[in-house]
Amino acid sequence: MTVANRLRSPMYVSDRALPPEEVTVNTIESLLRIPNLASGRTEEQLVAAFSGEDGLVTDPDFLPGVSSLYPDPNQPPASAPPDVTWRRVSGTLYFPTGKTPRLLQGVLESGSFLGALAAVAAARGGELLLDLIVSDDSAGGGAYTFQFFKHGCWQAVVVDNYLPCLADEERLAFACSAVVGELWPSLLEKAYAKVHGSYYALAGGSVHEALVDLTGGVGFKVKTDTPEGQAAAADGGLWADLCAWLGSKSIIGAVAKRPAPARQRFRPDVIPESEEGATTSEALAQEFAAGMEGGGEDEQQEQQGPYGLVYGQTYSVLEARAVNDNIRLVRLHCPWPRGVWTGPWATGSAEWDYPAVAGKLDSFAASLEDEATFWMPFADFVAFFNRLHVCRMFPPTWHQLTLHCGWQGPSAGGPYYLPPPEPTFGGGASSAAERSGGEVSTTTSNGNGNGTGSGAALVSSTWCCNPQFRMTVKKAAEVVVCLGQQDPTVAHRCHVPKRHRKRAIGLQILKVPLDSLGRRWEVKAGDVVADLAPSTSREVCATFRASPDFAYVVVPHAGRAGEEGAFVLRTLSSSPMEVEQLPAPLCLVVGGHWSGFLAGGGRGSAAWGSNPQYMISASHKAQVVASLTRLDLKYAIIKAPHDPALDLDLTLVAPEKGPEGPGRRASARDSEVIAATSLQGGAPSNEEAVLAVTLEPETPYLLVPSLATPGTEAPYELRLMSAVPLELVPLPEMQTMQLAGEWTAETAGGCNVNPLWRRNPKFHIVLATFGRVRITLARAPGKKPRHPVDDMLGLYILRAAGPDGEIKGDPRRAVVAESTFMPQPDTTAEYELNGGCHYVIMPCTYGPGRTGRFSLAVSSATGFQLRSLQS
Repeated sequence: MTVANRLRSPMYVSDRALPPEEVTVNTIESLLRIPNLASGRTEEQLVAAFSGEDGLVTDPDFLPGVSSLYPDPNQPPASAPPDVTWRRVSGTLYFPTGKTPRLLQGVLESGSFLGALAAVAAARGGELLLDLIVSDDSAGGGAYTFQFFKHGCWQAVVVDNYLPCLADEERLAFACSAVVGELWPSLLEKAYAKVHGSYYALAGGSVHEALVDLTGGVGFKVKTDTPEGQAAAADGGLWADLCAWLGSKSIIGAVAKRPAPARQRFRPDVIPESEEGATTSEALAQEFAAGMEGGGEDEQQEQQGPYGLVYGQTYSVLEARAVNDNIRLVRLHCPWPRGVWTGPWATGSAEWDYPAVAGKLDSFAASLEDEATFWMPFADFVAFFNRLHVCRMFPPTWHQLTLHCGWQGPSAGGPYYLPPPEPTFGGGASSAAERSGGEVSTTTSNGNGNGTGSGAALVSSTWCCNPQFRMTVKKAAEVVVCLGQQDPTVAHRCHVPKRHRKRAIGLQILKVPLDSLGRRWEVKAGDVVADLAPSTSREVCATFRASPDFAYVVVPHAGRAGEEGAFVLRTLSSSPMEVEQLPAPLCLVVGGHWSGFLAGGGRGSAAWGSNPQYMISASHKAQVVASLTRLDLKYAIIKAPHDPALDLDLTLVAPEKGPEGPGRRASARDSEVIAATSLQGGAPSNEEAVLAVTLEPETPYLLVPSLATPGTEAPYELRLMSAVPLELVPLPEMQTMQLAGEWTAETAGGCNVNPLWRRNPKFHIVLATFGRVRITLARAPGKKPRHPVDDMLGLYILRAAGPDGEIKGDPRRAVVAESTFMPQPDTTAEYELNGGCHYVIMPCTYGPGRTGRFSLAVSSATGFQLRSLQS
C-alpha cells in the first residue's frame, strides 16, 4: 500500500512543463528572423518580378523613400539632411588597386560600420571583402546580392542600385569610395542598412560587433586606459597579445575615445614649450590630462587629436614589428580623408634614417608607399588609442557548431546567483583567451562566481532549468564558446546603446566526469571553467582548454529568471567535438499556506512539527533542487529590507517510523537533518530558500518548509526539479509541539505506586474540540547505564480543575488514561480527549530517583495549547 493510499492523500508526480517542441521552434525562428529579409527573395526572383519598363529593379522590401532612411519616418533625426533624393548609380563594384581602400563617410555618422568595413577590405588583400559579395550577375538590371553574418549564420541580402543623394549637390548622401565609380562601400552600406531597417539605424554601434557581422569571427573589446590595460601595456602583455592576434590573421580596429567632458586640447603637432624634453607618449599623456581642464572649442577642434590623428575615427591595425629591443612599431590604416599620423616614424620622418633601421628599410618599402597607412611607436599607439576592437579569425581546420535555441517558459531560469536586491524603503587583467561581453572578462576573488565579492550569495532555484549543452572533444583542444542574443538594432530599427538595453545574457561552463550524462543542478567552485556575468552585449564569449578526459556542460542564461528570448550558441574547437542538448528537467509544483497552527516556526521552535510536511521519494537515485518561495514577498511591488525573523528554511529529514509506517516528525535535531538551507551556509532570505540534495532510490524522505518565527502566516510555493520522476504526498495537517523537561532529584517521583509520584514534571494541555492526541515521551541518551525496570518510561493523563493545572484531592483519582511502561528510550501512545477540558500530562519513570532530561511531543489534528507547569 502506498503512502498516498494509506493516508488518503493526493500524490503528485513531476513532469516536464514545457510548451510543445514545434511551438518552441517557431517562436525561436520568429525572434531571430530579420523583417526586411523575411520574403526570402533571391536576386533572380527580384529581377523577374520587380523590374520596370526600363529593365531596372526596384526592391519592394527597401523602397527608395523616407521609410528606408529613418527608424521613424515621421520623426527624422535632427542631423538628417533637409532634402534627399534617390538616384540610380552605375559603375564597377570593385577595383583591385593593390592598396588599402579610402572612404568618404557622408552625412551619416556610421563610423563604426564603415570603420569595420574598411578594416575588412584592408585585410588579406581584400579577400574577406570579396567574400561579402555573393553575386553581381544582375548588375545590368540594378540588383546585387551580398551576405552578412547575422544571428549565427550567413544571410543573403539583395539590394537595388537606388542610393540616397543630397538634392542640392551632385553627390551621394552617405558612404562612398574615394575611387570614382567604385560602388562596393555604398552598396554594402545599403545592404547593411536593409538588414537593420534603415540607414540611420547604423548611427552609433560597436566596431567589433560590425566586424563579426562582416566576417563571422569572434569579437571582443579591450580597454587600454583601465588599470589592467595600462599594466598589460607596461609589462609587455598587450604587445604579445597584439602580435598573437595579427599572427592569427585577426582583424583589429583601434579607436581613441575622448574623455568627457572634454574642454581643452593642446595644439596638434606641437609639444607644449614647458615639456619640450618630453617624449611623444608623455606628451600624449599630458594632452589627455589637459583635456579635462580647458575652455570650449568648436566641433572640428573637438575631433582633432595630436599629430594629425582624429578622435572617434576607426583605424585598423595591419602590422606590429619590433625593430630591436627599444623600437616597437605599429602600422595602421586610415581610410578617411584626414587623420594620418605625422609624429615620430611617420612617412618621411627623420626616424627612418636611424642606423638601426637602415638595414631593414627594404622590408618597410611597400608599406611606406601606401598613403593610407602609417607607422607609429607602440608607446604612442597605446597612449592615444584606448579602445581595441578585435575580431578573432579562425583557420579552416577549426570545427564550428551553431545552435539556435531559446529561453521560454520554465527554461528561462536566469543566473545561478540572484542579482542584488533593488533599493528598498525602510532602511588582474586576463589574457586574450578570456573575454566576456565584448570586453575583457574578469574572475571573482571569492571563487564562487557570484560576482558580488561578498561571502554568501543568494542562489537561484531556477538556474537548473536553463537549456544545458554537453560537449566533448576528441583530443586536447582550445575551445571558444559564444553566446549571442537577438540584435537589438534589428528589433528596434535603430541603434540601442548598451546602457539602454534591457536584456542581458551570460553563461557558465562546468567541467564534469566523462561518464556524467545528465544535467547540472548546482555550481561547485571546483567545476567552473568559465563564468561570464550577465552582460547587455550582443554576444559574450569564453575560451578554455578542453581535455578529452572530461565532459563540459555549457549553461546559457538570461540576466533574470523569467526573461524569455532566443539565443545563438556557437562553439569553435581546434579538434573534432560533439555537442548535444540535455533533456529538460522534470518539475513538480505545489502551493500551501502557513496559517493557524501550521505556522510552526523554525527548527528551534517547539511547534516546528506543526509545519506542513511532504513525503517525497524517487524510483531511481536522483539529484533534486527544491525551492521554497514566499509568494507575497516575491511579487511585492515594494521590497522590504531583510528581516532575520522572517527567514525561510527547507529541511529534509527521515520520516518518523510508526506502527503504521513512516509519518510526520515532531522535531529534528541538527544531527538528524539530512539537509537544510539554514545549514548549507548560503545567504538567508525572506523570499526564497533553495536546497540541492541527492535522494536514494525507493527511500521515503520528509520535506518540511518553515518560517523562522512561529505564528507568521504567509502563502508559499514548493517546487521540485530533477531528472527522474518524483512522487510527493502531502501529509495530513497536524498540530505538533515538543517541549523539553527534566527529572531532577526533587521531581523524579517514579510511577503512581511510589509515594513521591505527584512530584513528577507536569504539562498542561487543552484541546479546542474533541480529538485524538498522539503523545511521545523520549529520554535523552546518557552515559549512565539504564536499569531494565526502574528506567522504563510511561505517562499519565489527569483531569485538572482549571487552567493553572491544579489537581484537587487524590491525584490517583484524577487519572483518566495511562500508558504501558516500556523498557525503551521512547514510548508513544494515543488518547481521545474532550475539547475545552483541562488536562495534565505527567511523564515519569517506573522507579523513583531516575534523573535525566526528556522531551514530550504532542500531535493532533485538532488545535490545542500545551505548556509546562514546571517552574
